[in-house]
Amino acid sequence: MKKDANRKNKGNKKNRKIIIISLIVLAIVIVAVASLNKTILGNFLGLGKKQSSGSEVQVIPLSYENIEGVLSRSSMIIDLPEKSTILLRFYNFNSGQRQWEKSYIITPGSVKEGYLENEDITLTLDSGYLQGLTTGNFCSAIQQAKTNGDLGVYTELSTASLLWKFKSMTKYRECLGF
Repeated sequence: MKKDANRKNKGNKKNRKIIIISLIVLAIVIVAVASLNKTILGNFLGLGKKQSSGSEVQVIPLSYENIEGVLSRSSMIIDLPEKSTILLRFYNFNSGQRQWEKSYIITPGSVKEGYLENEDITLTLDSGYLQGLTTGNFCSAIQQAKTNGDLGVYTELSTASLLWKFKSMTKYRECLGF
């Protein structure tokens, strides 16, 4: 009788190990597929998660009026490393010279209008992109701006310091075009 009970316990432990290992492997596969699929990547960023009505997904156009709230809820902003700061500045060339329009201070989970001089990274973007920017096309619009030379990226940090501080952000590399 004791042998049968011991065999059952060993069999149950073995089954539990197999189930746990299977769940871990399944989770790894899901994460790998999600990071490779651009459509899922957009949703993963939180910029693809729009307010939905029923089964339809609603795309939210970005503007100076809502950019703080929309970007603050994006998982890309939420996932920023602790104590990191990014300055996002919009400009135009309406007068033939660069004119600054608005600036936003981005910290983990927060986007607020303002300006600072001790940021980790400064991003500059032609405000013409804001007019067509939505939660549905955020990644492609940023990539297009980079391709057209309308996205500036500036930092005082060394490459090694920058890579180390923002190493957790590599999952967003494709979206940002880097």
